[in-house]
Amino acid sequence: MAATTGVTNNFRRDLLNGDIDFAADTFKIALYNNAGHGPTTAAYSTSNESSGTNYSAGGTTLSGVSITVDASNNVAYVDWSDPSWSTATVTADEALIYDDTVSAPTANVACSVHDFNGEKSSSAGTFQIIFPAAAYNTAIIRLA
Repeated sequence: MAATTGVTNNFRRDLLNGDIDFAADTFKIALYNNAGHGPTTAAYSTSNESSGTNYSAGGTTLSGVSITVDASNNVAYVDWSDPSWSTATVTADEALIYDDTVSAPTANVACSVHDFNGEKSSSAGTFQIIFPAAAYNTAIIRLA
């Protein structure tokens, strides 16, 4: 089952409630196989999470957060450094970005889902996700 790329409903709720703070919270990205995540995905779960050498449940912490407001295009967006797992043997067809800091109303709230358009894998090599360019119309998470 293919994932539906985009932000989740719980992310929208928690962002508007002030529960999510991109500058202070810890965000993680986890890899999945055939999980079929989408807008109704509530939180990080180990169900259908990828497994393999040098990949641990929960994924990896995202670093290098950058928050930008593009006033000329009326868009705010966030970007992180491209995450990677070195010397990994792992296969995935989607990823989930989640807030590891928020505990209420939903712990490990799912923020966004990203479909890889097919299986991607590494065999004792680097599994890297290259986020799109950080711009008003391409950033990994953007609010218009």
